[in-house]
Amino acid sequence: MTAESGLDDLGGIENDNIEHLKTDLDRKGMIVPKQLLELSSVVGQGESGLVYRGYINYASGKKIVAVKTCKALSWASDMERLMKEVSVMFSFRHCNIMPLIGVCFDKGAPLIIMPFMTGGTVLEYVRRHKESLHCTSTSEVKTAMNTCLGMCLQISKGMAYLTDQRFVHRDLAARNCMIDRNGVVKVADFGLTEDVYNTKYLSVEVSEERLPIRWMAPESIESNMFNEKTDVWSYGVTCWEIFTCGGVPYAGIHPMIVLREVRSGKRLERPSNLACCDEIWDMMESCWAGHPIQRPKFVSLTKLSSGLLEKHSDYTKLTHVII
Repeated sequence: MTAESGLDDLGGIENDNIEHLKTDLDRKGMIVPKQLLELSSVVGQGESGLVYRGYINYASGKKIVAVKTCKALSWASDMERLMKEVSVMFSFRHCNIMPLIGVCFDKGAPLIIMPFMTGGTVLEYVRRHKESLHCTSTSEVKTAMNTCLGMCLQISKGMAYLTDQRFVHRDLAARNCMIDRNGVVKVADFGLTEDVYNTKYLSVEVSEERLPIRWMAPESIESNMFNEKTDVWSYGVTCWEIFTCGGVPYAGIHPMIVLREVRSGKRLERPSNLACCDEIWDMMESCWAGHPIQRPKFVSLTKLSSGLLEKHSDYTKLTHVII
């Protein structure tokens, strides 16, 4: 299927600020005309919509892309916020951050266009390679640690960059980190999620379905608070996912019981994977300190991960995973 007209299809949501922002996006080359965009098969589904494999039909040929759909926006303030956020995201330049190609509008519903990641998600990768990554004997540890800790390192580098840009992710998880064709991990799905965390959604019923409670810091659930330290909490859970080769955090426990347990001091159990040495486990646990100020910053986590790779591995400059 093909998206049809061009820049002006904002579903009737217009004001002077939006016109100015729209002109700015167009000037930066961020607007992809809908007549150039072709959507193919669905490759994923998130809270806010579907993810398609698609193509931009340039005069020089087709470019394969991923296209993320978002819900239609009905308020000018929502459209303004999205345009500002997209403009900021377009400026991000880091090897461990998913780049943004552009945006297209379909009757007020934005289509976010990104490179297509042939390596899939980190979650898919660790589950697919569980046999080689989950160590039960010491002879296998170095290779598995290289790969698992290397992914954690790349994610922390990307998150340190986002923090430096004063950007909060809000939904860091292995499912939201991608691997490109060269094996480089890219933090993705940052931003464009604020509506999911609006205070009005923090009911038990909706929390089960919409909020990633198993990855969230308690202050995010209770007080709608999001900052670097809440992202650090989610990073610890993401590392746990990697070293458990795709385990589900607090599996089998009702999400609201998870919150009660976390408040009482309960944390995830240590992975049985021998590649998760004492120092790596200590790093994860530090991310789940009850008081946010006690949690490390991403720049510190990057230094720690890098140091652990050098200490325990023969491969001291890991920048990619083997796909």
